[in-house]
Amino acid sequence: MLAMILPAPANAADSIAGTLPLSEQQTGPMITLLQDRLGWLGYRKDKSEYDRTLFGPGTTRNIKDFQTKFFINPTGIVDERTWAELRKLSEPRGELPLACTEVATICISLEQKLIRYVIEGKVQMSADARFGVAGQITSRGQYRVYWKSRDHFSSLYQTPMPFAIFFNGAQAIHYSPFFRADGYLGGSHGCVNLRDEKKAAWLFKTAGLATRVFIY
Repeated sequence: MLAMILPAPANAADSIAGTLPLSEQQTGPMITLLQDRLGWLGYRKDKSEYDRTLFGPGTTRNIKDFQTKFFINPTGIVDERTWAELRKLSEPRGELPLACTEVATICISLEQKLIRYVIEGKVQMSADARFGVAGQITSRGQYRVYWKSRDHFSSLYQTPMPFAIFFNGAQAIHYSPFFRADGYLGGSHGCVNLRDEKKAAWLFKTAGLATRVFIY
């Protein structure tokens, strides 16, 4: 079940496929739609570009990051494959599972490879996330934070787990220097990895014990 968080404006430019490819220096409503979809997936909007409906360097960087994250050739140009993947992953725009909006929740999308911290239905923080490899998958479902460990070290895997937020047995949300170095070429032993250390530290400080964790 979904709960509406942000209005998804009706826009004829949602039939953007007829305008492809999109690249730097283009302007118009289709660029606004593109930037809105990227924003919903956690990419930071360049306000100057957004206000001018401009596909500028900031939008190019976001597109390249998106393409790399989902194993598309990172050209920075929105071709048909890029648009199809972006539209699939950002739909429905502005909506989250109801379980992420009822109380303060760490809301994690396996498909979007994204973690959001949501309070009163509003996204306070978004960050790239990486999950368990085959045979050690990250479990879907609803959990609660039961333990936090600032400088945790896994004796089982002999690996650091800074800012660890445990929610399901040995599974935790934590900063991963390996994720930062290797990107999505690797994976975890079932934990939710963050590659942005500052965001991991912020989440560790902000999310208290018993905070809901919802993975879908």
